[in-house]
Amino acid sequence: MGSGFLFPAMAAATLVIVFMQAAAGISETNMVLYMHDNLTGGNVTSFPVAGLNGSSSDPGKFGTVVIMSDPITKQPQLTDSEGSNFLGRAQGSYINTNPHTGMEFLMVFTITFENMEYNGSSLQIQGIERFDKPQREYAVVGGTGQFRYARGYVVCTMESVSGENAVLRLSTTFRTD
Repeated sequence: MGSGFLFPAMAAATLVIVFMQAAAGISETNMVLYMHDNLTGGNVTSFPVAGLNGSSSDPGKFGTVVIMSDPITKQPQLTDSEGSNFLGRAQGSYINTNPHTGMEFLMVFTITFENMEYNGSSLQIQGIERFDKPQREYAVVGGTGQFRYARGYVVCTMESVSGENAVLRLSTTFRTD
């Protein structure tokens, strides 16, 4: 067989896979979400609960565990939580896992949607947050409700930082059955 046959065969195989996924009910969803993580100020959403100095531990130190319940919004600005910008909460924890730089965290959290068309559904996310990198990637490891059996990835970038508070942009792509 010549190389002239290879491209049509690959294209046909790709089409078969796409049609099989469509017939199986597999769909791909893309969302851009903003997570507002506040360790300081009047609207604290994350709090250290364990570490070398107990709950007064510095999140930037190795071994510190932080519990979070961060607002998730459509836009990078945090507005009234009852408004159309508010989508839900990212609830979970992050643990400082780098004894040398303190710039890496194991992130494990669930995004629970409390507003709009995905109300009551959730996505489970996990991965390593490397704050010294301009772009990081997490895994979508599951979901509930409309996102049952979700699997995919999140590309995370820093939208803004103010002291120990940050807004993370989560470009989320996942498939469901």
